[in-house]
Amino acid sequence: MNLLVVQPDELCPPGHLTDWLSPFRVCRAYGGDPVPKNADGISGLIVLGGLPGVHDADRVPWLTPIKRLLADAVRQEVPTLGICLGHQLLADALGGKVISRPHGQNSRVLRPVWTPEAAMDPVLGPVLDPGLDPGLDPGLDPGPARPPAVAWNADTVAVPPPGAIELAGSDDGDLLAFRIGRSAWGVQWHPEASYGIVKGWYEAQCRAGTARPEMERGLAEIRAAETEMYAAWRPLALAFAALASGSREPAC
Repeated sequence: MNLLVVQPDELCPPGHLTDWLSPFRVCRAYGGDPVPKNADGISGLIVLGGLPGVHDADRVPWLTPIKRLLADAVRQEVPTLGICLGHQLLADALGGKVISRPHGQNSRVLRPVWTPEAAMDPVLGPVLDPGLDPGLDPGLDPGPARPPAVAWNADTVAVPPPGAIELAGSDDGDLLAFRIGRSAWGVQWHPEASYGIVKGWYEAQCRAGTARPEMERGLAEIRAAETEMYAAWRPLALAFAALASGSREPAC
């Protein structure tokens, strides 16, 4: 399996993916690693989050080649997962629309509201009901059908790409997850993020003067739910890895 994880921002490392997925290689785009021009030879692609926004390509030039890679991965039906900024880049690369959140920055624990399509989705279905996939090692208790998730984002996908299937939303109207094509997913939350990683985001915003008082409350929520979130989102990573290894079929 040739699984590639693209990291657009130093402050957004693979986190829990290091425990759940092995082996994989990391393209540290923020550090000058060249982003592949296409998805040739890649068996799975994950694009992580970051503090920049989709529309910051002028000052963050590696966002453009990441979008190009995402579009080619979808074209080639390479299993692909975009997380937070990666979710937004995937949407933008395929004709969706990303905007600033009307409610301001998310910095909290949220619980996704699933659409009917999510229950049988190859990647998100095992989160809702691990019994759907007997190939998954149960390991840890996956938690409830609406598990807590880390939300830390100032932008949101306002319009999904043409043909996308919406899989989850938030209690205040954000699109939280979609599938596009047979084998590409975007999730707005951070299944991979530990409390320590999120604390680093908060501290960076403090240094930049963009932190808000409610972020401290969000951090406390994230710390309290960390064990539950680790267990809940592990099945998502394992299901995606099964697709990337070719041991499971992509969506119809």
